[in-house]
Amino acid sequence: MPVQQSSESSLVEAIMSGFIRKNEDANSEYEPVLIANHDGRTMELALKDELSRSQDFDMSVAFVSQGALLNLKQYFLDFADNNNHDSGRIITSTFNYFNSPRAFQELLKLQRETGIQVQVWQPGQDDNETTAAYPYHPKGYVFHHAQNEESVYSTYIGSSNLTVNALKTNREWNLKVATTDSSGLAEQLTGEIESQISESKPLTDAWLKLYEEDFEKYAPPKQPRRRQSEEPQTIQPNAMQVEALMNLAQLRKQGESRAIIISATGTGKTYLSAFDVRQAKPKRMLYIAQQEQILSKAKDSFHKVLGCSSEEFGLFSGTSKESDRKYVFATVQTMSRPEVLAQFGGTDFDYILIDEVHHAAADSYKRIIDHFNPDFMLGMTATPERTDGANIFELFGNNVAYEIRLQKALEENMLCPFHYYGVHEYIQDAPDERIAGKDVKAGAMTDQERNELSRWLEELADPNRVRYIIDKIQIYSEAGIPVQGLVFCSRTEEAERLSNLFNQQMNQQAERPYRTKAITGKNSQTERDEAVEQLENGELDYIFTVDLFNEGVDIPHINQIVMLRQTKSSIIFTQQLGRGLRKASGKDCVVVIDFIGNYANNYLIPIALYGNTGDRDVARKNLQRETIGISSISFDKISRERVLASLDTADLSNMKLLSRQYQQMRYELGRIPMLMDFARRDASLVFTMASKNDDYLSFVRSREKSLSRGKNATISYLEQLEPTSDAQNGVLKMLTSTQLRGLRPHELLVLAALCGVDWRQIDPNCSGEALSVFHSIASRHTITIAGLQMLLAALFPDADRSDLQCRSAFATLDYSYFIAANNKRFGRTPLIRLGDDGAYRLTDDFRAMLGQTTFSMFFKDTVKAGLFNAIALARSARKHHISQNHGFLHGEKYSVFDVMRLCGWAAEQVPQNVGGYKLDAETDSLPIFIKYEASQYGDRFLNPGEIEWFSKNNRSLKSNEFQWLLNGTERSAQWQDHHFVPIFIRRKAEEQEKSYYFVGNAIALDDVRESTNRGEDGSESKVVISTLRLNKPVDPELYRHLTGKSAL
Repeated sequence: MPVQQSSESSLVEAIMSGFIRKNEDANSEYEPVLIANHDGRTMELALKDELSRSQDFDMSVAFVSQGALLNLKQYFLDFADNNNHDSGRIITSTFNYFNSPRAFQELLKLQRETGIQVQVWQPGQDDNETTAAYPYHPKGYVFHHAQNEESVYSTYIGSSNLTVNALKTNREWNLKVATTDSSGLAEQLTGEIESQISESKPLTDAWLKLYEEDFEKYAPPKQPRRRQSEEPQTIQPNAMQVEALMNLAQLRKQGESRAIIISATGTGKTYLSAFDVRQAKPKRMLYIAQQEQILSKAKDSFHKVLGCSSEEFGLFSGTSKESDRKYVFATVQTMSRPEVLAQFGGTDFDYILIDEVHHAAADSYKRIIDHFNPDFMLGMTATPERTDGANIFELFGNNVAYEIRLQKALEENMLCPFHYYGVHEYIQDAPDERIAGKDVKAGAMTDQERNELSRWLEELADPNRVRYIIDKIQIYSEAGIPVQGLVFCSRTEEAERLSNLFNQQMNQQAERPYRTKAITGKNSQTERDEAVEQLENGELDYIFTVDLFNEGVDIPHINQIVMLRQTKSSIIFTQQLGRGLRKASGKDCVVVIDFIGNYANNYLIPIALYGNTGDRDVARKNLQRETIGISSISFDKISRERVLASLDTADLSNMKLLSRQYQQMRYELGRIPMLMDFARRDASLVFTMASKNDDYLSFVRSREKSLSRGKNATISYLEQLEPTSDAQNGVLKMLTSTQLRGLRPHELLVLAALCGVDWRQIDPNCSGEALSVFHSIASRHTITIAGLQMLLAALFPDADRSDLQCRSAFATLDYSYFIAANNKRFGRTPLIRLGDDGAYRLTDDFRAMLGQTTFSMFFKDTVKAGLFNAIALARSARKHHISQNHGFLHGEKYSVFDVMRLCGWAAEQVPQNVGGYKLDAETDSLPIFIKYEASQYGDRFLNPGEIEWFSKNNRSLKSNEFQWLLNGTERSAQWQDHHFVPIFIRRKAEEQEKSYYFVGNAIALDDVRESTNRGEDGSESKVVISTLRLNKPVDPELYRHLTGKSAL
């Protein structure tokens, strides 16, 4: 076989593929690509990838925005760390005064922090001019890569400026081309860039001062963004609120008297409640909240919406007694007192609103709820989850009128976008769990704990740590914007000491000492209100606190959140993040700086940010997304490694965690939650939860028994579940084990068609044409290979529709495929049989099983959830341009059982008989399973596209598998037609798991040779060593995950 191609020959092949004739084997890194910010390909992702791999770059862009620089900041910082400090140049302009002074301030800051040179194109002007009349409109990005002593340029030329929308959301056209440094295009690019540099001025403080003056005088006025403009005279509900209002009206029409709204902080739930009061027209209304500040703001919002006299609104609290008004806003502390409640009749208010209703299980709230009997009661919360097992949904009739969580609200642009930066903590070693974050009185501690606490506090308040925190804050803060921030600490003493030490340090941006206060449970309400007002007015830079500001406080102008404590709860993380997400006039974004220590709970950070709670690999992949809507998420190298290390050891299938998820969904729905309920909320939970007890019905039975016992025991739904037979349980186990993850949709489609599953419940957005195909085949009550292929073409057009795959699917469902042990485990009941007419139909035994309500409900739910997952996998693959490879997806995880089935083997094998690989001559497949750095063999990546592979012991070139592998190797293209060699790798850190990552298939074997392998006992065995060349290089992130090394 030929040796690895040089960069130049790979480049020629890629250019031919891009411009002359498509070649699937061409190196995709060099192939011309159109990037249109569509189908998962965005210029932002391209720039991040290039910055992480290149040694130098030139960017020539007319327009630059501060937001784009904040999105890319961590990548610019990492680029500077990886290369010479003077590498990288950005050329921009003053054309039409588009670039704001703040954008130039951010560029100047970037220049100082990284050494990246920033030039402003101004031909013919002296140093005292900043004229913006010269038309400058290029949008080009050139990255320099040194590969094997050859230099390659990656060049992007098109329509995207260095602005948030142009890099991420606008439909743009940008063409990527690769060239060598000796090409004609490289020569032209170099000449043009040097010409621009010669006509440019360096960005300096002096130049920026002149530009700020000119910008103030000459810049055309910009149209204010709608969210920052003054509120209109008549406030109208947004789309979310319109839908929620319709749901609330419908609930009342149906006779319901209670409902709950789950709405992320800042999405307008106060205005929503006011709109509902306006449409319900109550005679009197009561609004309950914990903080008087919240009540005052709510009263103002209601006044704007209702438009009635201010005399109709009253505040009822410790300092105000206006309880006789039409619209009463009361603190829970005042209203819950028995002597106060005695002053009110049960029907005095016909509409009651309870804010932060997740507290409603507390005695104070219960007294209010039990005392009054309104026509309608509405509860509102951003985080309904409780850790004490209390059921707040039951208090509101399990009527969730509307729900919009943080992630969806961000994607819908309902909140202020944020830039999250995960930064490694100064303190290297995590403290004893007994001490970290343990905010207890010293008198309640042992002498050893007091000494340990004292030492820990000294570390937390170490002046070197304070200097480090301030340095990082200054790096990641927005340039040119005075900070108004909250700092969340691990304990009261830390907040107080850090505030003190901050006040002794200079705020370099403001050119004065920091102005901060520590506000904790020790402070009075007056002191708290005063500090909040000072922060809002810009008189304070930061408030240091512990958990006092997690909820119940409204400070819209917060533009920075600093987290100096470990994440112990995703709920608290979300609450603290939410403090900065409320939109406000003049506020473009909020910067979140999270100092990440070496903590076991770091895995909760991606769970809190992205919302997936049931699968470590999903959480890991989420870290690669780096965006939610137009918000950005990035980590420095050390903090990313800490989060990934925490994910490696996290047990997301812990029964306590799964029970809490089940209980929460059960409370919300007021019934047994099904897998499809979880799939729509958090698909990562579906397989984790169902497989915990081998099938979901068994899991439900175990949880219902558990929930009927203990402190918060509730009515069990166990009696609603009919007994099921061993055979029925076996069928559910088979579905869960082989089908629920949706790795191959074939079997699931057969079952959906034959068992009367409603496809619209799985995919409501399915096209009418595809739905018609499904109904046509389902109506026959039988299915052939051709019929299955028609279903696949209509519903899963990218799936492998070969006869081999379809026969394999039918063999799975008629149980002829399974080994004896699995046949017994799966109930020994074939689901389908082949008729004399050549069509498959349900067996009589299985049809009888479906006659039982409980089994049928859980069976069909599992089928639907499996298809839901299959659709999600297919859409994700399409979005990320991952083509199916004989039914496998690059980067997905598969067990040995999955691999045998998807390879189309006629009969399942015992995994021990497969070992590290096995040849199946009937299907011309030889899957290879590599336990990376965790076996007696020396299998290893040589680079992202090649693997050095060791055969089993006692093998030679005459062994069957090598006779097969080497047959036809002189004819590469034809060899691939008759040799499918998929490669699966499991990390050493995951050696307890049963699944492997699919990294691609071998398209060639190089350097095949006999050798010896020394075992752990010192004995030697004959082996064959060869180099497997993959069909394409492994994704850099997956390569780093598998090997712990960079793919660069």
